Amino acid sequence: MASRIREVMRRVAGIMRRGTMERRLDDEMRFHIDMLTEQQRRAGVAPEEARRRALAAFGGAERFKDEARDEYRSRLGDELVQDVRYAVRVVRRNPGFATAAALTFALGIGASTAMFSVVNGVLLRPLPYADPDRLLVVWEHDVARGHDRNVVAVPNFEAWRERSRSFAMMAGLVPLPATIAGAPNPERVMGAEVSPGYFRMLGVTPALGREFSADEERAGGADVLVLSDGFWRSHFGGDSAALGRTLPIDGRPHTIIGVMPPRFDPPRFGWLVDQAFWRPFGPTDGNRSWGRFLLVVARLKRDVPVDAARRELEAIAAQGAREDKRNEGWSTTIVGLGEQITGDARLPLLVLLGAVGLLLLMAITNVANLTLGLVRRREHELVVRRAIGATTARLLRQIVTQSAVVGAIGCVLGLAAAVFGMQALLAMLPPEMPRTTSIRVDGAVLLFTALASLAASLGVGAIAAWRAGRDGASTLRESGGGRAAARLRGGSLVTAEIALGLVLTVLAGLTMRTFAALRAVDPGFDAEHVVVARVGISGPRYRSPEAQRAFFDGLLTRVRALPGVQAASTVNTRPFSGIGPATVVGSATAPVAGDSIVADVRFAGPMLFQSLRIPLVAGSTFDTRDDIDAPPRVIVNQAMARQLWPNESPIGKRARVMMFNGITPEVIGVVGDVRLADARTPARATAYLADTKFTSPSRDVIVRASGDATALVASIRAAVTSLDPAVPVYEVTTMDALIGRTLARDRFTAVLLAAFAVVSLVLAGVGIYGVFAGDVAQRRKEIGIRVALGAPSGGVVAMVMRRALTRALIGVALGTAGALVAARAMASLLYGVGSADPASFVGVAVLLLAVAVAATLVPALRAARVSPLVAIRVD
Repeated sequence: MASRIREVMRRVAGIMRRGTMERRLDDEMRFHIDMLTEQQRRAGVAPEEARRRALAAFGGAERFKDEARDEYRSRLGDELVQDVRYAVRVVRRNPGFATAAALTFALGIGASTAMFSVVNGVLLRPLPYADPDRLLVVWEHDVARGHDRNVVAVPNFEAWRERSRSFAMMAGLVPLPATIAGAPNPERVMGAEVSPGYFRMLGVTPALGREFSADEERAGGADVLVLSDGFWRSHFGGDSAALGRTLPIDGRPHTIIGVMPPRFDPPRFGWLVDQAFWRPFGPTDGNRSWGRFLLVVARLKRDVPVDAARRELEAIAAQGAREDKRNEGWSTTIVGLGEQITGDARLPLLVLLGAVGLLLLMAITNVANLTLGLVRRREHELVVRRAIGATTARLLRQIVTQSAVVGAIGCVLGLAAAVFGMQALLAMLPPEMPRTTSIRVDGAVLLFTALASLAASLGVGAIAAWRAGRDGASTLRESGGGRAAARLRGGSLVTAEIALGLVLTVLAGLTMRTFAALRAVDPGFDAEHVVVARVGISGPRYRSPEAQRAFFDGLLTRVRALPGVQAASTVNTRPFSGIGPATVVGSATAPVAGDSIVADVRFAGPMLFQSLRIPLVAGSTFDTRDDIDAPPRVIVNQAMARQLWPNESPIGKRARVMMFNGITPEVIGVVGDVRLADARTPARATAYLADTKFTSPSRDVIVRASGDATALVASIRAAVTSLDPAVPVYEVTTMDALIGRTLARDRFTAVLLAAFAVVSLVLAGVGIYGVFAGDVAQRRKEIGIRVALGAPSGGVVAMVMRRALTRALIGVALGTAGALVAARAMASLLYGVGSADPASFVGVAVLLLAVAVAATLVPALRAARVSPLVAIRVD
């Protein structure tokens, strides 16, 4: 081993001192020849003859040099240097080829690198926590209804934490929207309540101060805060003296005890989004009765497999069902924290990465076509060089080296394009895309670029070298009109380009049709000319239900009086805002287990249905009888009426709603079905309760305008300020924009795939044109003879077109098979269109065939106009 290392080091040193070693070799060869010459001169031979005899006796100096070079450096290294220099000269002599090939390489490598940067940041980069693979999210599982990721009841969380032996730590989390006083500019921020030890479980400690203590949990939570670094810097200027100061949260002073480090990126999933601060969470008698609302994150012990922890929690859940009837039919679900955070973003990003990989393959195929064209123009040169002693391996290695040089240029250009492309992708990303702060060009991305460039270069070189090796040997024997010329060179690449282009275009077509179908979905309400704003009141002034109702009644009175307002109302959660409150409901006259269903619950103002133009099907809406002290009444949608009271009117009947320790409101009306979550989610059973009775401190104000709804925003803010300057107005948007936001992911996928498809069609067209233009040029003599013998122009065109269509049909067949597999893999992303939609496949196949015909038509017409005399003489 040591001798081998010394050998390698000697050869490396020889390469590094190449100039010096060459001078020494020249001096040594000259010395031996001079000595032989001197011997001949002493024997009486004339100087010139003596020199000639000395050279003849010594033999070839270059042969001895090569033998000496083999002792101190690798001949392969020398040849590689020569090949690189030769490749550079070839590229410089063919600027058109070099420009087209490098730019095509850059397109494929740049697009794939930009897409990989996003995938790497969102899906592949490890979470910024200690041993992140051991972090899990624990959900409750409603077995009967198939809801496997349900929020957790506090008593069940306590049971898991106390009885489980599989977890090192377990923490509960509750999103906490809060108002920070500061009139006239009050601020609404999102925080979270977390169990003490939560930060320690993630492996992160505060940069300043401390985290929460067990005593602060036992107290049911305390008025202390840990701030994020961004909030600390924006509100306290990064002053360490902020520790110990108080910050009013919802009207209550909270003491700042810690600040998290800048690198801390808290987990975001469900409705746990950006977090500016954290407050301690502790179980209390009150929140134990709230039902299921808690998010739970746990750290698995190192020696415990996930399956064992899952079985243990299922056993604890089964024991809980025996102890408490409210847990009957419930179990548990465990999901990795990384999988939970990336959630719905995983499949679209993987589809886009696969699509851009196909685009890279098309770029490689196109560059291979260009390289083959250059090799065809140099075939006679290559065969002559082989005839005078060059080995086939050396010639093929030069072709591969030429591709590597072009690939290196494309790599540099592609990396520059990737930086700009990544910025464009970041601007296009849907708002709910997780981990966007992790997207950047780093070592992994640079390694991907280098490997992609190397693979692309070697792929192009291998294809070109293989074709050159297969075709070149017969070039001298079969000039122009023989079998070598008759065979379509590059035909398999045409087939590959059409197949790849068809897969990409089919996927783009399916996603575009999905987006169009989602845009056409009827949400169940009229979103035009509607603006919605969130208003949150807090503090001692608004703690009573009467004070909350008085504020919103006064606000609605002012808003309805504004010019241009047709209707205004409040609701606890606006439509198309994702997850909202839900509970078990049933008919009050039926057994609990007989007819209970899960229904969405909305606390609505009397004019909500007029504001959103939700049709009233039967009965009436809320009025002044729905006071705080009045018996509860409910309005149900058609889906709930069908499920609980099929074939009969629900008006006057009583529903059983498992909220507020169980209520049985009278049904006073039936309204149309509304898609509350998003366009993909069908309308579920929904119960509307009057928010004048069931008050809340935070509500959405929904306003219908007679004209431009955005013109009312300033007036709505002014109305709130006139009531209380310390109340914030936030999340202001139009309903049209809100619906568009829920379609952002589908729009992102459709736009990118459509862009990839357009580029693939252009590459396919250029590639097909290049192959058949070269084919016609190679067959000029044959075509000239055919024309001279009387072949009609139409026959010549048909001959060329027939070759093109044959390859195109094979490509369509292969592409259709690949597209069926790819579409089935992304079936969950589709809506309103099947993964094997015949219209999409047939339409794309016809489009690709049209591209093939159009790209072949120009060289076909050129072939038909060829002059026999010119063709034969030139050839």
